[in-house]
Amino acid sequence: MKGSALVGSLLFAALGMGAGLWYTIEKAYYVGVTDIKEISVTGINRPIKNYMGIDADTSPLKMRACFKVDWDYIETDEFRNFATPLIAPKSFDCFDAKKIDTDLKTGNASAILANENIPFGFNTFIAQYPDGKAFMWRQVNTCGKAHFRGDPLPEGCPVPDDALAKNLMRDPKSSLHTINLMLIVDDKLEEILIDGLPISAFSTDAKFYYACFKTLLNFELLTKKYQASLDPLPSKPLGNMNCYDHEQILNDINNGLALSFISEKNIINGIDRIIAVYSDGRAFAWHQRAK
Repeated sequence: MKGSALVGSLLFAALGMGAGLWYTIEKAYYVGVTDIKEISVTGINRPIKNYMGIDADTSPLKMRACFKVDWDYIETDEFRNFATPLIAPKSFDCFDAKKIDTDLKTGNASAILANENIPFGFNTFIAQYPDGKAFMWRQVNTCGKAHFRGDPLPEGCPVPDDALAKNLMRDPKSSLHTINLMLIVDDKLEEILIDGLPISAFSTDAKFYYACFKTLLNFELLTKKYQASLDPLPSKPLGNMNCYDHEQILNDINNGLALSFISEKNIINGIDRIIAVYSDGRAFAWHQRAK
């Protein structure tokens, strides 16, 4: 009896977990949307009919929609290899992602880029059929993939709203990108000349900042004028940053092939910026927690 009771309890728990998982995937967080009369397509509001959609605050990717359009059929294969509809919950059965994808690949429907980076990191696509049927969804774009990995943003990507709101380092025009060094005599900061703009990778968390650049300053001038860093601890970037090898930088500092300096203390929220410079002008910057 005890064994049977235990098995029964385990089965009941498993069923409960399964039901909870099903609810999370199929129902949780989604809300139905039906009161849409027009949508934005490349900045132009276009009328639509019979809109049936789902959406959620938890992720831009949860948006799906089925509707009818009466504008002219836009026959194009420009986004055929990029537009990939995401599978919808089974309860939202008007949106068959596999069929839509097949129709896009075979040319039975056209993929239209409705909006780009609205919100940041996501593109909105519409699959349009010749008979007026249309389906809409969002997917992560190249800007979003780089941002979420912590990689440098590809050229042409806008500055994410969350970075601007937190006044952190995504904006290349921000004063936080100025490369300073701390003077020995009075702890004042002095901006140093660099060759071009630094290549930077960072997230919206100030702990994670990395930069590669070149400076015209030589070792002799650096050591006479600027404060050395006694505890340089370059860390590994969150994403792909080919110019920055944190282990090699630390090894070269320890072996005297590179010198480390204090760029700025408490640059933001108890974080210091440290710079390592090589004799050939190569330089690397990172943030680390102040001690």
